[in-house]
Amino acid sequence: MSYPEEAETERLRLRRWRADDGPAMAAIWREPGVWSAIQPQGPFDPDYWRAMLDRQLHHWERYGFGLWAAVERSSAEVAGWVGPAHPAFVPELADRIEIGWTLRSAFWGRGLATEGATAAIDASFNHLDTNELISLIHGANQRSIALATRLGMRHAREVPHPELGENLSVYALPRTAWSPSSKRGASPHSASSR
Repeated sequence: MSYPEEAETERLRLRRWRADDGPAMAAIWREPGVWSAIQPQGPFDPDYWRAMLDRQLHHWERYGFGLWAAVERSSAEVAGWVGPAHPAFVPELADRIEIGWTLRSAFWGRGLATEGATAAIDASFNHLDTNELISLIHGANQRSIALATRLGMRHAREVPHPELGENLSVYALPRTAWSPSSKRGASPHSASSR
């Protein structure tokens, strides 16, 4: 069964990134709050979105899964991204599957990241051959650490970030510890493949 290119939650439409999504990806990366959460020690680069979009398009083509664009259903705005990808930027973890999430600041504090990440974890355990998912989080990113904890992830270890020269925290979620969203009372997810 292939990984779904689209899924829906109560408030989000999650879909595969497209080549014409440049303006949406640029809007995410140009927010200083997003940049400082992901690369707090790196210099701000407002054009980094181009490499990120290319990387996501390539990841989907090569592996058949990747991050989804998280579109708020009520406004039709791309709020951010969420989903699984191989964290190739950390060579020792490049074959693992990381669940990542990032939202523009206008969408913070409303539970949308939790909603999207829950759908991504469900889809990953249902469609990908893995018994554990990870998330790599900078130690200063308390919002993401809190979300990882709400999702049931536990701190596993630290790994060096090869570009930033500092550590990232690895949070892990084994398949055996995950309760599908339907059993936790979350909104049902409607996923489809193309």
